[in-house]
Amino acid sequence: MGEQRGGMPDPGGAADLAEFVGLLGDLRAWAGMPSYRSLAKRVGPLMRPARVVSPSTLADVFRTGRRRLDIDLVTAVVRALGVGEGEAGRWRESGIRVHREAKTGGPIGVLRQLPADLAVFTGREKELGDLIAATARPGPRATTVVISAIEGMGGVGKTQLAVHAAHCLVRSGHFTDVQLYVNLHGFDSEQGPADPSEVLAVFLRQLGVPAARVPSGPGERAAMFRDQMQDRASVLILDNAVDEEQVRDLIPASSGCLVLVTSRRSLAGLDGAEIHRLDVLSDAEALDLLAAVAGGERISTDRVAAAGVARACGNLPLALTIAAARLKARPSWTASDLLEHLSRGGLDAMTVGRRSLRPVFDLSFDALPRRARLLFLLLGIQPGADVTTEAAAALAGVTSRAARSTLEALCDEYLLLQRSPGRFELHDILRAYALETAADRLSTAERAPAVDRLLTWYARTAEDAATTLLPSLGMPSPARSAPRAPATQFTDRSDAVAWLEAEHANLLAASAAATAAGHLEAAWRIPAAASVLRAVNQNWPECEALLTDALSGVRRTGDLAAQAWLQNRLGATATELGRTKEAEEMFNAALAARRLLGDRDGEAAVLNNLVIFYGRTDRPRLGLEHAVLALELARREGNTDREASALNAMAACLSGLGRNAEALELMLQVVAIREARGDGYRLGLAYVLTGSRHRDLGQFEAAQGCGVKAREIARRSGDRFGEGEALLGQAKALLGQGRPALARNCLQEAAGIFDELEAERYLAEARQLLADTEV
Repeated sequence: MGEQRGGMPDPGGAADLAEFVGLLGDLRAWAGMPSYRSLAKRVGPLMRPARVVSPSTLADVFRTGRRRLDIDLVTAVVRALGVGEGEAGRWRESGIRVHREAKTGGPIGVLRQLPADLAVFTGREKELGDLIAATARPGPRATTVVISAIEGMGGVGKTQLAVHAAHCLVRSGHFTDVQLYVNLHGFDSEQGPADPSEVLAVFLRQLGVPAARVPSGPGERAAMFRDQMQDRASVLILDNAVDEEQVRDLIPASSGCLVLVTSRRSLAGLDGAEIHRLDVLSDAEALDLLAAVAGGERISTDRVAAAGVARACGNLPLALTIAAARLKARPSWTASDLLEHLSRGGLDAMTVGRRSLRPVFDLSFDALPRRARLLFLLLGIQPGADVTTEAAAALAGVTSRAARSTLEALCDEYLLLQRSPGRFELHDILRAYALETAADRLSTAERAPAVDRLLTWYARTAEDAATTLLPSLGMPSPARSAPRAPATQFTDRSDAVAWLEAEHANLLAASAAATAAGHLEAAWRIPAAASVLRAVNQNWPECEALLTDALSGVRRTGDLAAQAWLQNRLGATATELGRTKEAEEMFNAALAARRLLGDRDGEAAVLNNLVIFYGRTDRPRLGLEHAVLALELARREGNTDREASALNAMAACLSGLGRNAEALELMLQVVAIREARGDGYRLGLAYVLTGSRHRDLGQFEAAQGCGVKAREIARRSGDRFGEGEALLGQAKALLGQGRPALARNCLQEAAGIFDELEAERYLAEARQLLADTEV
């Protein structure tokens, strides 16, 4: 059996030609199993004279059972595998000797030990505990091989965990008969994935099978391997697997075996495997790893900067290790210096010596199909924190089904995270990689249309949600047709509310990106649509900020109708915030624009808001005059929605003038119109206001009935603010009836809703009434 010198097989131990060829295969394994194609490129120039060597010729050199050797070719192969001139001479001499003696038989050994345990292995206590516990779990596994698949993105520490777990088990007296390890090069662009049949040949020889007895077929090799491993307490690490098929024949059948498989691709199809998905380190573990590599004192003296370094590394173990090694190599640096270096250098700063983060991700990226590569890069340039399937479909210009399939494939490759159902995001480090790679690999012809599709989709879908939430929104039609990408469908108000809440941060990012990209339509439509939910929930400061951004954007388009629409909404918002001068200026500007455009319906909308404004500023007579004008316009245009709004505004003015019976009569007309239209949300609001008019007349039981109906409608339509407002109205009606205990129940529920929605004015009113009813 050939001894190994520094881990390299020793050709001097070869007793015959078969053993020498076997040792030559072991040398290739020692050199990292380069593919025959890449090895052929190295060997040709080393021949004397230099010549082209085909991969098939190289493969024949390593074929056991052969009867003669090309000594010059063998010597060139040895040198190409990284052997120095002196050792290459020994290989040449041994080749000549065994070729002359032409004997057969004899075992050899290779890969007898696990890779060294990582001295700075840190954290992963739960993951390590789960792996070790899996080996001792009772049940059906007691009679079968235990398989644990460790999955995760590149650089997350899968190999280190597998090796550390194996060492822990061996040190504790488990799996002491055999420990095998192989790097399967699943994502090695230079070599390509290792051939399972060749790996089996290496394993068999390591287990003592003479080279001449190793079968030629993969099925026979797999069967012999299972037989050799039978009844041996063994641990086998199959590192960096490309997929389930690559490892299937490498798994023994003995119950005394533990197989640890690592991959940056999902191995969910591997029968009997327990899946361990590895995420990045926790904040505490990340700091511990930095300290283990760079030195505890250097980290503890500036923990704030060290925490910043961990965040810059995304808590990814490989990135942390590289960053800490750079700090260790520069004694004059502090953690603050390292943080500044990382912030300036981007992904390229994650390099120390020959170790770099970018090649790790390149391997995963280059292994993707073309469609997945394109979507991955596009996800790097999209502005939001995450995407839905529909957003990704718009970005890539494909169907939702195609987008979903590609997103799931990226998740299987651990290049994309799905932290909640239907929402996908890139890890911060991978996002930086995608963004930088996109700058090199995405053309303007690919980038610009993708961004345009996504921004237009966000604008269109946000408007659809806003209109579902508030059907009378009346947002001006877009200047160009909507994209073909599928829009999210909203079946009711609750769906629209959920979408606008979930997408709020993405909408803000998309609005900023639209402004930066000169996408003028999306730059104002997105924040304008997003403001609707804030208005419905009475969150007026945020509503105003969004509308102000939208108005700034629309002024660059010269769209007078859109500008008037926004000014009207900003006037209503300023009214709610108590800024009367600003509100009146906005309303007057909007009214002038609507009249200039000859837009009677838009004029009525502004007049309705002016009526409310005059009522809030104690000018009900002036408000009533405008309400009459609004009502005439609405009826002339046949717009029953505007008619109901005008009647509602007139009722408020009449109430302000003390004409409560007339106000109630108008509100009953409003309720009738809203019921006939099936207006849902606005019908609920009509019942709330009708209840107020009943209370003005001392009709508290009727007022309570209106509150009950308003709450039922609000619940059906998912209108949380409307529900709170209805409860507040019920409480006031109950207090009017002398039933404070029931009123307090309503007030407590209402206060909870207003607190949730941050509707401060209404919350203060509910709390004051609660205080007033305390016994």
